[in-house]
Order: sequence, then C-alpha cells, then structure tokens
Amino acid sequence: MKKIDTIIKNAYLITMNQARDILPNACVAVDSGKILAVGGDELLAQYQADTVIDAAGKCVFPGFISTHSHLFQTMLKGLGRDKFLLDWLNSSVRVALHNFDEETVYYAALHGCMEAIRSGTTTILDYMYAHPIPGLDDCVTRAFEDIGIRGILGRAFTNVGSFPPEIACPTVETEQDFFDNVRRLEKQYRAHPRVGVCMAPGIIWDHTDDGFREMRRTADELRIPITMHLVETPDDDAFSQAHYHEDTIPHLERLGVLGPDFIAVHCVYMKDEDLETFRKYDVKVSHNPNSNMVLASGVARIPEMLEKGIAVSLACDGSASNDTQNMLEVIKAASLMQKVYHRNPSLMPASATVELATLGGARALGRERDLGSIEPGKRADLIVFDPLSPFSAPVHDPVSTLVYACSPDNIKTVLIEGKVVLKDGRFTTIDEEKTIWQAQRLAAKLAEKSGLGNVQWGRKVPPLSL
Repeated sequence: MKKIDTIIKNAYLITMNQARDILPNACVAVDSGKILAVGGDELLAQYQADTVIDAAGKCVFPGFISTHSHLFQTMLKGLGRDKFLLDWLNSSVRVALHNFDEETVYYAALHGCMEAIRSGTTTILDYMYAHPIPGLDDCVTRAFEDIGIRGILGRAFTNVGSFPPEIACPTVETEQDFFDNVRRLEKQYRAHPRVGVCMAPGIIWDHTDDGFREMRRTADELRIPITMHLVETPDDDAFSQAHYHEDTIPHLERLGVLGPDFIAVHCVYMKDEDLETFRKYDVKVSHNPNSNMVLASGVARIPEMLEKGIAVSLACDGSASNDTQNMLEVIKAASLMQKVYHRNPSLMPASATVELATLGGARALGRERDLGSIEPGKRADLIVFDPLSPFSAPVHDPVSTLVYACSPDNIKTVLIEGKVVLKDGRFTTIDEEKTIWQAQRLAAKLAEKSGLGNVQWGRKVPPLSL
C-alpha cells in the first residue's frame, strides 16, 4: 500500500474531464500537490493517506479560476456606487490611490483572497495597478503566500502623472519602472509552485506604442502572459481614434501585441471584425459580468465568442466595482445576463457556465495541462461542496444547484496545490477574524483620509463604528 498525502472518499465527483464524467461514490488520491488517481473504493486499498476527507453526501468540483481582480480595491468596497466607469474611478479609486500603504494593500489582498477561497476560487489573477509608493506588489504576493491561494500577480502600469495636486501620488512610475519590476518579480517567483507573474498594461492610453512593442518582446522572452482592460466602454476606441486614427484592437494588432498569451478583460464593445481578430490570434477573454452590470458598461458578446472558439473565462473584477470576490455570484450572473439580454433561456446553461469558471480559466492562463479539471497529473485544486443547505436543498442536479441555488456557505473544504486551506468551513492558514477586523480598521482610515463616503437619500452616510 503506497503512502500518500490525502485521499478524498465517498465523493460525488464532477470531473470536468474531456468526457465530462460525473462519478458518484468516487475517490481522489492526492500526493505532492498533484492528483495521483481518480476512481472508486479500490483506491482505498491501494493508498494509505495522512489525511482522509470523507465527502459522503457532498460534491467535489475543480477549483474556480478568476482571471481578473484588483485586490487592493477591497478597501473601497461599496464606495462610488451608481456611476459610469470614469465617474466611478474619479469618485473612488483615483481619489484614494495616493493614500494606500503596505499594510493597507496587504490586508486588502488577504481579505480579498479569503472571500475568493470561501466562494470556491483556487486561482486568482490580480491586476495590480496601485503603485503610489514602491513595494506594494510584494504585499499582494505575500498575501498569496500566507493564505495559500494560487495567485498570479498581473504587474500593471497606470499613468498617474496627470493627477491634480490634491490627489497626486508620492511616486510617479515610468514605463521603464514597470518593465524593471516585471523582471524582478518574474525572477523572484519563477520557481514558485503557486505564485506567478504576468504583465498588465492598464488601458490603451496608459502606454506608448514603444511600450506595447516592448511588452510583446518581454512576454515572448519570459514566457508570461499579457492581460489588459479592453473596450470595456466606448472610451477606448474614442481615444484610439483620436490619437491613432484606428480602433483599439486594430491598433494593438498593428503593434504586434496580440497573441494566444493575451488575456483581454471585459471586451464589451466588440465589433464583428474584432471577434475575427481574436479568433485569428487565439486571444483569450476574461468576462466580468457583475462589474459590467454595476457600472452599466453593457453586455459582452459571450455566446458569439464561444461559437467562434474563443476561450472565455470568468472573473469578479475589483471589489470597488463589484463589491465582492464571490465567484459563485459571477457564475450565476454570467448565465442569467445572456438569457435576459437575448431573451433566450437556452443560452449559457449551467454546464457551460461551470466550464468557463474552470476549464475556461485554465485555457485563458495557458494552464489546460495542469488546471481546470479533476484528472490524474493535474494540480490538486479542489473544492468540497455541501449541497444540503437552506439555500440549495432539495437537490436534483448538483451542477444546476451550484450555478443557480447556492452561497459560499455551501463551500466547506478547499484544497490548493494539495494543501487543505479551508477545512470544514474554517481557514487553516490565516486568522480570519483578525483579517476582517484589520481590513475594516484600515478601510475606515483610508476612507476618512481620502474624504470618501456615499450619499443616500440626499445625505452623506456616517461612518460605521465597530
């Protein structure tokens, strides 16, 4: 009998393998961070595990992959509501950016990752563009390491040089600073089993043409992805037309930036020819339905993208525009948004939406070979889902239940890289209560210092004292 790290037994297994097998009374053997075997009770006779997880009456899914977030925005949750994108930015994120420090970013990232894991997310790509002082990227990666999530730091660059004096950032980075930090972080995490790095240019107006060309050269050299906000609103194309006399996506194509390692975020205002360009270059898409609805940005052409074979993944976006890192809400919204917009209930069925949250995310990150499904040889990123709760029971179809009738309370246990980070609803890696209180304290301090606050019924809402 071979000794291994962990075995899950008596599970109702949604494998997401090529055959999309659903296996009742199944076992999963895990060792050294990988799935060693998937089968029945015969595995109990073959392997002796240090940890045995009895999943009787529960379902096991592959962990969800969220391909876009701004974890620092956790501290701005709920502020600047009921506005369009640029008005929202100018009334929340941009006003507070210069007041972020290391402690604030660390607890923002830790709290955001905690939310993500509680809703079944095992991999998150964080688009980190807050750099008012040096060193804040390292606060995010430290949070990744401390909580145990599989994290990809999207090292971003945003041009803050034009901010007015009252909100000016202490440090104004250059494009060269951006590339230097990308190389530093990539070297630091090159061999890390869970933490990685990619490049995240802010938006079309944040970089020069030479900067975009250098990005492609750097991505090819270091073999890391590029991810970018793209046509979330008509403002992208308006800027590109005014400065380059062509739309955003044709301009990026002409610069040679697009490719199979390019993850385009939002993609709401796509023209027919843009879809063909994405298909041609195998560009990946990160669909963020909740933030698109909050900011009234519009509805992305997801069904058409899927028909053309374009890889689509799901993401929460930042908590300043979505208010949460709850991936279960995103999965449900991704399905319902297309149904109501097209008045077609057959669009985006539960099975297709779960595929976007798992295999779609793996494909977007170029990780199909080791993430996204429960198969031997893949990384052991797994969630144990208890369908018997007031929100979801009675259950007839666990896949449909996951998409339409559940909450984070249903997520009981989460394994990432084979390690149990959430066990029976409690974190094994961090002090959850301390994290929440620290996040609340620092968020209140940030809002007060930045002069932020919402107005309800014509009056500014007083701060909440805890």
